[in-house]
Amino acid sequence: TNWTGTSGGSWNVDASGTSVLQTINGEPTYFLSDSNYINTQFDGTFGVETRTDDDYIGFVFGYNNSSDFLLFDWKQTDQNYSGEWAYSGFTLSHITGSDVDFWNHSGTDIEVLASDYTSNGWADNTTYNFTLDFTTTGIKIDIDNVNIFNVGGNFNTGKFGFYNYSQQNVRYTGFEETVSPTAPTTSVPEPTSLAILALGMIGLASRKLKI
Repeated sequence: TNWTGTSGGSWNVDASGTSVLQTINGEPTYFLSDSNYINTQFDGTFGVETRTDDDYIGFVFGYNNSSDFLLFDWKQTDQNYSGEWAYSGFTLSHITGSDVDFWNHSGTDIEVLASDYTSNGWADNTTYNFTLDFTTTGIKIDIDNVNIFNVGGNFNTGKFGFYNYSQQNVRYTGFEETVSPTAPTTSVPEPTSLAILALGMIGLASRKLKI
């Protein structure tokens, strides 16, 4: 209930605060967390609860503003709209400004980091398990325990959120965040005569994301 929906969508949170349904077929829209994340793994489920339309669902992360974020999107089928093709499959992009065509992933302010248009698109009325492992040095995305992308680089903290474009009745449910199992380790300085470091084990507990 503390998350924020942007224009272009209608984001409806259920009474438990752990599930949200986006109901409008409109422009690109996001439902953003109230905290920033890095070196974090996200797990949950999502799916389209209708047989109407075939467009984009997905996620944003490292989101600082509308001109600085990472976008993972998934389209159901190939489609030509006004002479521009959008292809069935997955795309991972870095957005760095406002000159972006989200339909066909073009423009001067979008860099496609990875794509896969050989797999089938999402299916109607089907729930998928989603995992995002997002660290300062990498992005790993799995759907139903199948790896989609594993991309290295230098990445910064930002908000996590859900994404729809021209697709209604998409539900995101039961997302949890944990410390990334692949997060870079922090080096520990050697003890000196002036300081002794007391090292302890830190438990990695999951926390359900209240939206």
